[in-house]
Amino acid sequence: MNCYDCHDQERPATVAVALCIRCGAALCTAHSQTRPVPVHRVRGMGLATSPHLARRITCTVCHKAEAGS
Repeated sequence: MNCYDCHDQERPATVAVALCIRCGAALCTAHSQTRPVPVHRVRGMGLATSPHLARRITCTVCHKAEAGS
């Protein structure tokens, strides 16, 4: 599978290494945005947060949309 953003920008085909969690686009390392996010689980009467952060990978378009810019 090749990177969608590279194809969209008419660049040479680049092998995808991840998928955007929001839109599902295949991404190369240059077009993937990674950020840590807390993991919340329902425990008993409340919410428990894991001490470890999860990884969230998005494309540049979804990353900008989530950031509000």
